[in-house]
Amino acid sequence: MKRMMLLLMVIFFSLAGSGAAHEKKMAQSAVKTIIVVPNDIQWQAGPPAIPGAQMAVLEGGLSKPGFFVARLKLPAGARIAPHFHDNVERVTVISGNIKLAMGMTQENPVLLPAGSYFSIKPKTVHNAWVDEETVVQITTRGPWTLHAVKGGK
Repeated sequence: MKRMMLLLMVIFFSLAGSGAAHEKKMAQSAVKTIIVVPNDIQWQAGPPAIPGAQMAVLEGGLSKPGFFVARLKLPAGARIAPHFHDNVERVTVISGNIKLAMGMTQENPVLLPAGSYFSIKPKTVHNAWVDEETVVQITTRGPWTLHAVKGGK
């Protein structure tokens, strides 16, 4: 009986160790080193819902499940109408200032200068606008969605 228990323990720990090693190897293979300096950012046309905006994906992909990092350059005077996202939205203000209001109206906005961060839970209606060119970084999980909500100002 003792031999059987010892054998089972050896088998269990062997399998557990090989499973952990495989999981660690898979996690490491998915991570790659990425270095982006400002002059190397390749800006593309931004979402059609934000005229004049430009977007650059720094890591991952907006349309795929999984982690991604993207930057959004908003021209002076840009307005982002009331909308929501299917996933958590995590945003860092890189430069400029953004005014963020929760809900359908622009009442009681929070002024977020460069260096600010905000996180909004899924399906939370919000809107934003800028007075000067502003760059924000979105760091979250895809696929990324932006659902316009009708009836906002």
